[in-house]
Amino acid sequence: MDFVLGHYVERGVGELDTAKLPQLIELKYHSVNDAMEKLGPPQKIRQVFVEFQQNLY
Repeated sequence: MDFVLGHYVERGVGELDTAKLPQLIELKYHSVNDAMEKLGPPQKIRQVFVEFQQNLY
């Protein structure tokens, strides 16, 4: 989440759009498979991303 928050601070609220999630994952982990190994299944990754935003606001 620190990585996502850093992009939010640098580039604004648009970075929190769920459509950007795959791009952020590839930037951080280089592939969806690598991200899944570290973070779990895609549904869980998206859930954490959305819940993070609810707590942010």
